[in-house]
Amino acid sequence: MRNFLSLLAVALFATACSNQTKTEASNDDVKVKAAASLPYVPSYSASFTMGDHPEYTTMIAQGSWKDWENNTMDNMKSWVADSLVAIQSDNTMIKGADSVIARWKAARAKYSSVVDTLEAIIPVYSTDKKENWVLVWAKDMSTKTDGTKDTAWVMETWRINKDGKADMVLQYDRQTRKK
Repeated sequence: MRNFLSLLAVALFATACSNQTKTEASNDDVKVKAAASLPYVPSYSASFTMGDHPEYTTMIAQGSWKDWENNTMDNMKSWVADSLVAIQSDNTMIKGADSVIARWKAARAKYSSVVDTLEAIIPVYSTDKKENWVLVWAKDMSTKTDGTKDTAWVMETWRINKDGKADMVLQYDRQTRKK
């Protein structure tokens, strides 16, 4: 009976190892097939993997989000490149770290309080472009200085340059409808 159980354990282990290899291969096949079957060819890249720099997520969470919440945007100078480009959800493009910081400080001054919640923050790596990115999904709950409250769902995509500094941000959110 012991021999049978030992043989069964070895067989199950061998099957599990074999299935893991097949699963990995089939996952790669699925990625290739999924990219090949897209109705559009991605103009930038379709080749992303999970990033291996969790410190970039901390940098963005603290720098972009906590500093916005705390109204301390001057801290950005330590982690953004001088050449920072921000494409905001209203389709405006701001170039240069000082210009971005000034614009964000002016925007933040319109709020008496902000409470942000990060729903997800993920480091990714573009294997064909050899670039690190950080993806953020968040909820921004704000109170304007006149007491008006608003909640917005925000998605940001930050590119991190070879020096470990953010040099681009693409920001998307729900725009408030004017009545």
